[in-house]
Amino acid sequence: MEKIKLTNYEDKYLDTVIDILMDAYQDIPEYGEANRKQAKRYIKWLKKHSTFFKILFYEDEPAAFIVGDGNWIDIEGKHVGEIHELSVKKKFWGKRLGDFLLNKVLQHFKELGLKKSGLWVGEKNKRAIDFYKKHGFQETGIKYYGWVRMEKNL
Repeated sequence: MEKIKLTNYEDKYLDTVIDILMDAYQDIPEYGEANRKQAKRYIKWLKKHSTFFKILFYEDEPAAFIVGDGNWIDIEGKHVGEIHELSVKKKFWGKRLGDFLLNKVLQHFKELGLKKSGLWVGEKNKRAIDFYKKHGFQETGIKYYGWVRMEKNL
């Protein structure tokens, strides 16, 4: 996919990543950040809790990013590959950029020797839930304040 370029996150991309995040959650703001200041705090948290933080440029335009942590211990005390964030700007929906990024982070987790990947998704975010189900994630039945836990064996 010559239109796609993946870049490791660096602090110089902070505003770019915030732009993607704010755009991706415009239709479901209850799951995004309320403002740019909170988004900045969240991105800094993501940076500290990641082994895989990539920004995707589509035709040289920042389009999406993904953050995964191969050192995560889940709520049951298991070592899993945790997907903390996958955001795609709305204008790029339907171009399979999310598929591309998800496959990359899952490959990263497999290379680390992990056997399971997990994530939390907003229970009203049906588009994202369907996306993850399409990729083999299943709801675990665990819910937390409007968030649903999904997992996949690697």
